[in-house]
Amino acid sequence: MTTQDHRYPLAPSWVSPVKLSPDGRLDVVTPGELTHHTLLLEFDYEATHKRRQGCLRIDADGVGSEQYFEANQRGRRFLNLTGLGELDRVRLQAIDCRWQEQARLLAFANPALADGPVLILSPHPDDAELAAFGLYSDHAERSWIVTLSAGEKLGRLDRQYIPGLDADLPSASARKGVIRAWNSVTTPLLAGVSAARLYCLGYFNDSLARLVADPEARVAHGQLPALTPAPFRRWNPRPLPGDEQPGNQGALLLADLAALLTHIRPSTVLVTHPEVDPHGDHVATARALALAIRRSGQVPARVLLYANHLRRVHDFPYGPEHAGTTLPPWQQETSPLGPWRCYSHPLSLARQKEKVVAMETMHDLHAKDRLEKRFKRWWGRTVRRDGYHHYGLHSYFQTHIKAHEVFSWVAGEDFVRGVLQDAGTEQA
Repeated sequence: MTTQDHRYPLAPSWVSPVKLSPDGRLDVVTPGELTHHTLLLEFDYEATHKRRQGCLRIDADGVGSEQYFEANQRGRRFLNLTGLGELDRVRLQAIDCRWQEQARLLAFANPALADGPVLILSPHPDDAELAAFGLYSDHAERSWIVTLSAGEKLGRLDRQYIPGLDADLPSASARKGVIRAWNSVTTPLLAGVSAARLYCLGYFNDSLARLVADPEARVAHGQLPALTPAPFRRWNPRPLPGDEQPGNQGALLLADLAALLTHIRPSTVLVTHPEVDPHGDHVATARALALAIRRSGQVPARVLLYANHLRRVHDFPYGPEHAGTTLPPWQQETSPLGPWRCYSHPLSLARQKEKVVAMETMHDLHAKDRLEKRFKRWWGRTVRRDGYHHYGLHSYFQTHIKAHEVFSWVAGEDFVRGVLQDAGTEQA
């Protein structure tokens, strides 16, 4: 069995000791009110099965939920108890795991998302939906979504969305970019986000890190040297600086983002976590945001951070669809961004099903129904009885249809300072 503590540089509003009784009762005295707070129970976890994930079932006045943790591991973990009401009426049940008696309750005051526009930066089409469809649905009237890349990368011709449509890889890649760009500016309409607040900047997939590192260099497309972002920007509701002389260039990307920040003046920005999410385009998106904030002078009150990719961690958030979830696994108690706060955004069952529909409209989340996948679904349903619905063939349909969307967040000034100092980035 592996021992690994989950550690974060957390700054809760208040902390209270908890005793977890063997029958799952929480002996806790809360020093503050529970409404409008995100609640995490920090406890010592131990799996009791080598292959099955441990599960904590939560019963609160007859309303049940579940949260899953790693198989064959033990260590400090965080259980999401947000929105359960009176904690003395909560009962926990351990399945394929156990807990230690001593625990702590961490409470985080929720951010005031209604105090101004909410800007969501998505490195690729579908990142915003995976991380924040529920959040932007509940704030549709103030949400803006900006997708930086068209996500046009295509490694093999047989993986184009419509088999046989294009006879060569460059043509198929260009068409994939157009389709995904269209996805990025239409799928949020399902949530009520206005088309006037949806942008795709169209910069090339897997090039954002180079664009941010050297803003003056133009990076040509590997398959289509004459291609520019222009075909992927055709649906944007208003002109941007990158439209004037379109090219895959960092200076244009930063100018686009600075112009959008000046126009939107967001009080909240959502972006990929530059420490937790290791994808090169995702790290570069956070750095581009920090540079654009400094250039524009438009500093948001807060930056919410999400991670759609994790280092050496698979199938997180754990468990079947509609389970609860918490912060992604992490093992550091300090951060260049300063202390993190936590925000858990709840999704009703109806909202989770709407998220399934939104994800289904994203072409890149369609996958082939291979024999191995069919066997795994059959084994899970009939032998393990694991409770998975398998709404879609891509693994994201299992991992990201959950009862919460969970973010860490920091003040805007701390985000800019931490990202630029950590990156050693000095571009204006």
